[in-house]
Amino acid sequence: MKIGLVGGYGHECIKVLPGAELAWACDGYDQQALVRAASFGCQTTFASMGSMLEEFQPDIVYIGSAFALNGALAIHALECGFDVVSEKPLATDWGTLERLASLTASGSRRVIAEFTMRWLESFALARRMIQSGRIGSPVMVQAQKTYKFGAGRPTFYQSRELFGGIIPWVASHSIDYAAWCTGLSYESVTSCQGKRCFPDYPEMEDHAAMLFKMTGDVPCVMTADFLRSEVATTHGDDRLRVTGTSGTIEVRNDEVFLTDSKGEHFWHCQPNADSSTRRAVDLMEAALGLATSEISTTESLHITAAALAARDSADHEGQRIQVRKR
Repeated sequence: MKIGLVGGYGHECIKVLPGAELAWACDGYDQQALVRAASFGCQTTFASMGSMLEEFQPDIVYIGSAFALNGALAIHALECGFDVVSEKPLATDWGTLERLASLTASGSRRVIAEFTMRWLESFALARRMIQSGRIGSPVMVQAQKTYKFGAGRPTFYQSRELFGGIIPWVASHSIDYAAWCTGLSYESVTSCQGKRCFPDYPEMEDHAAMLFKMTGDVPCVMTADFLRSEVATTHGDDRLRVTGTSGTIEVRNDEVFLTDSKGEHFWHCQPNADSSTRRAVDLMEAALGLATSEISTTESLHITAAALAARDSADHEGQRIQVRKR
């Protein structure tokens, strides 16, 4: 399997695919791809994605650039006949998202977002419990995604044009796992966002709150922020709570709490040593259409559309925005 990686800002778990032959290409933004390639011991590098596609002829293209550039790079790869796995967000504007949808509409080409939370056992367990009917039908959903900001972030976070907003970047994780675990999709949203910290990043919001309406008129309340204390023991604090007609299930990082007609139940899910490899294999299979995977092009586009709608709502003082159907 030949994998061509573009840029240097993605999770890039697909690079650990067993037996993969790798090449890295610069993205036209900076030279971070060369730094990543060197740190991974990859000797095959290219000055541009175009030269890599022509000379290396990868089986899969992985996109991980400054966030607002991901979509244009994915479009280029798809137009050249290559399947794509991309760091989220897939797109930071509607025109780019519509072009991605058009290029993949026939099913002959695919674009898959790397929503990493799907491969955490705690969320996978909650999904199995919900799908098996342990809490009945979902009635209400709550989710949060919070990060430490750290000592600093890349300079492109300073620009809305390149960063794209906190909702498509941070909140997209919780937008994804709330839909994935419940099996519901998004219909409309009203949001707000703001900035209280990080003066060196003048165009970057540091918190946001969303109220989605999901299928079946299920409300979903969601928050995202960069405000987690630097002294916290974990980088993120990821949560999901789903109230159903006959029970409640809650995920708090690696812990799962279930209350149903049989009583209260608790699981502590240990991190799985091979989760990165499983994610790499799943993403590869999804991109190539080889097997039923944990994620699809349709889901990737829908979650991106929900994130863009939520950002639009926040940009327009909480106006309710319909999530465009994919």
